[in-house]
Amino acid sequence: MMASLDPGLLRDLTEVRADLARHGIVIVRTVETELEPAIMALVKSSMASSPKKMSRMGESALDSFVERLRKSSEKDIEQLRDLYVRLLAKLGSEPVEEIIDELDGIEQLFRWERIAKTVEQVNEKLAEKGFGPIELAEPEILSEGFQMELEQKWPASFDRFRTLAKEGAARLARKQAEGEERLRPQKTKKPSVKG
Repeated sequence: MMASLDPGLLRDLTEVRADLARHGIVIVRTVETELEPAIMALVKSSMASSPKKMSRMGESALDSFVERLRKSSEKDIEQLRDLYVRLLAKLGSEPVEEIIDELDGIEQLFRWERIAKTVEQVNEKLAEKGFGPIELAEPEILSEGFQMELEQKWPASFDRFRTLAKEGAARLARKQAEGEERLRPQKTKKPSVKG
């Protein structure tokens, strides 16, 4: 169906899909490499603020607990990364008319609020042992470059993609309607016989 779009719109869609892929890859890579160390630094800070609770745990129990927190964090980050990869593949390969209704949901997932939710399981485990919760306050905690990608570059590319996708879907719908109109059998009038 995409081939039936005019070449200019098709070129623009291809370019904006490439932009989304580029910015999405930066987001995914940063989540993969920077998020877990940031979470674990916050975990250590939370635990250090309660030295009495730490001393009651014993060294081997403390090491085991920190390792469980790290694994929980890794699991949540991996799930988020996998989600982002699937969404980027969908944005890059599916016909616009098939994903147009999903764009608002996809946009909501590529926000800091969603990334910050990766600490929920860690916070549950910290609470079980009486430690305070952690919070990923801003994307800058990972890096300023990441913050720029997530809050400026990705939204600009995504808005452009949404605009072009809606335009493309509308054009495809019009062409399809025109095609169906042409295929309908024409009613022929019978010659009137006046006698």
